[in-house]
Amino acid sequence: MNHLDIDIQPEAEKPTIPEDLLYYELSALAAEISAKLDAERPPKAPYNHSHNNWASEIHHPCLKHLVHCRVDWPDRKPMDIEGRWRTDEGKRIEWEVTKWLGDIRYKIDDSQKRYTTDDIPEYADLKISGRIDGMIPIKRKLPEPFSDMKEIKVEIKTVNPNYWNSTKTVADIRRHPKFWINKIPSQLNTYLAISDDPGGLLIIVTFGKRPRIIPMLFDQDLWDHDQARVRKVNAHVAAGTYPEPIPFDATICGMCDFAHICNPIQTTKMCQVDPMDIFTLEMYLEMKEAADRFKEIHKELIGDKKKPGKYRGLDAIIEDIEISTRRHFRKVYDIPKEEKEKFLTGEDEVIVTTISRMGQ
Repeated sequence: MNHLDIDIQPEAEKPTIPEDLLYYELSALAAEISAKLDAERPPKAPYNHSHNNWASEIHHPCLKHLVHCRVDWPDRKPMDIEGRWRTDEGKRIEWEVTKWLGDIRYKIDDSQKRYTTDDIPEYADLKISGRIDGMIPIKRKLPEPFSDMKEIKVEIKTVNPNYWNSTKTVADIRRHPKFWINKIPSQLNTYLAISDDPGGLLIIVTFGKRPRIIPMLFDQDLWDHDQARVRKVNAHVAAGTYPEPIPFDATICGMCDFAHICNPIQTTKMCQVDPMDIFTLEMYLEMKEAADRFKEIHKELIGDKKKPGKYRGLDAIIEDIEISTRRHFRKVYDIPKEEKEKFLTGEDEVIVTTISRMGQ
């Protein structure tokens, strides 16, 4: 019997071979430990979301989802165990970042301080609230008219390592294809609007990388966009109506906690995935990420005619790595639009630089 084929079931017959029996018992122990770890993260009752729109949600791509958040919050689907682990990890990383900043004397104050539009006449009708990750001191003299600023708002967010290279700037984040990433700036921007601050910092963190600290100025256009959406949400809530659902999107609708209420019309046919293919799918994504990274490094080291890289057109050897360049000329022809005959216009130098291991 191969121990990889053992199915741990209460009614299953235990193996008799000592090694397989040991594997069986260790599997049972692993399952017991996992269950106890999960039990420390029980589902939480949904928050009462009826009065205010959350600052962290207002840029969600589906207006109907935002109305469900306000009206149907008691029926919100509880977060699954994977989501609860992600939330715990996010809190742990946020604490780590707070400690790192404190160690260099940038202590975060006002952590989780509540901000709301309720007390601001200009924005009271928006009914937005949220909690800021904190404020850090400004230890440098700012130009006028900002010289009186002594601290600045900070939002800390974790991202999947696969999205690290696509979240380098606020512009990257705003145009990111994943909605849970592209809505990040709206949260900080909302707090800036509420407190009439000109800017803040986004701190983006992922596994094994130096935290990315990104400056962000208040964006009036983004605020106008989010205000307009929030007012539509509030109008539907007041009227007891719902907006039309967005066209079915597997990512958005598939992750929605109100899909069981909304019942979105699925226009694409979903197939069953063989569980054994998960390993191949994971490998595919890893290779895709590696390919994207390869393209970035290739541009940096070799590049092309328009944007030469560091070693384009050169020859060098370091350890067992060889950089070599071949050159040749090709004839360049011009074919007028209304002529069939092509005319020789000159020669163009072709430079081909490669990087390889010596002997391969």
